[in-house]
Amino acid sequence: MAAQRPIGYWLKELDRLINARFEDDLAAAGLTRRHWQMLNSLAEGPRPAADVRDGLAPFWNDLSEWDIQLAYLVDRGDITDDSGTLALTAAGRTTHQEAFALIGKRRRAMLDGITDEQYGETVRLLERMAENMAA
Repeated sequence: MAAQRPIGYWLKELDRLINARFEDDLAAAGLTRRHWQMLNSLAEGPRPAADVRDGLAPFWNDLSEWDIQLAYLVDRGDITDDSGTLALTAAGRTTHQEAFALIGKRRRAMLDGITDEQYGETVRLLERMAENMAA
């Protein structure tokens, strides 16, 4: 019988697959996962750019990319930047809705065969493990 792989393996593998699949799905719309996160952060209304950037910081490998990614979304007409306050344009709302549908489909596929209770317990366990490691 093969040895069971440790949790660290599965965490990294799942993260790799989530990133790869979401990137594939979003690429068809000319977006990256970081673009999606920026759009999704503005879905409920305008926000200060610094708040959006700081909220997304844990997901970025290099925060210096922020200006490049923001400029891309401004240039394509999805986001406006009014003196440091970011907002979705009408086109940006459409882009967000289309991306939201793609991401939702992928998330549902990822959770296929997993009950709400199993998912909730998995998240609780991971949170506890993170707390234990932080202590």
